[in-house]
Amino acid sequence: MPGQGQIGSYHNDVVADVQGILNVRVTFRPLDNGDWYKVRDGTEVEFDLVSVDPVKSETATRMRRGESRTHRVSVFPLSARLSSSVGTFWASWHETWSKQDSKSFVLLNAGWTLFEGLSGNPDKVQVLRVDWDQLSNRGSDQAGHPHWHFDHELFFSEVQEKIEVAQGLVEVSPESSFSIGKQASVGFIHLAMGAWNSNIDHPECWQRTYEGDCRLLRDWCIKTLMYLKGQVGGS
Repeated sequence: MPGQGQIGSYHNDVVADVQGILNVRVTFRPLDNGDWYKVRDGTEVEFDLVSVDPVKSETATRMRRGESRTHRVSVFPLSARLSSSVGTFWASWHETWSKQDSKSFVLLNAGWTLFEGLSGNPDKVQVLRVDWDQLSNRGSDQAGHPHWHFDHELFFSEVQEKIEVAQGLVEVSPESSFSIGKQASVGFIHLAMGAWNSNIDHPECWQRTYEGDCRLLRDWCIKTLMYLKGQVGGS
């Protein structure tokens, strides 16, 4: 399990990588305690990746499905073409550790959250999370880890051919047809990212842990960011 020095070195590497990919100046900030390494054993320590320049900082509200707590996070554009009238996609990074003893920490969760919205508008919409929960410290043993996770609801539009009027039904011509929204939830689905392993049974075949190796965590963090940027922000 990594200690203060290893986590600090890992954070420095991630900062350099993110700055090179997104061309923004960032740093890690502990949410509750500046002297995070001095907390008592068993205490959770949370970190956000934040903008170095608060004047240029963009924010959004991050949430996790099933949790009542939300908090404001720094978000970074995945496209260099920003506009006050055309929405773009934004990403934020968050991680949670637990202090095990006086010298070491165990990772509970880390991941990117994707938002969509206008530059300068704090009301950006959370689209999905890319989570890596670490079993058995956190997360469902029935879900894939890491995974893509949608938190919001989907609305499907369907054309009605008939509407009820008084006691009967009347036909509606195609020219006068209308659509209504039908709501469906996909928030409970964890879309697994781990490669399938034929030597392990379902659902364990979709589950990976980083096993205390900050290099593996950094590799997943940066490659996921590069993939997100290439998919929604352009390469």
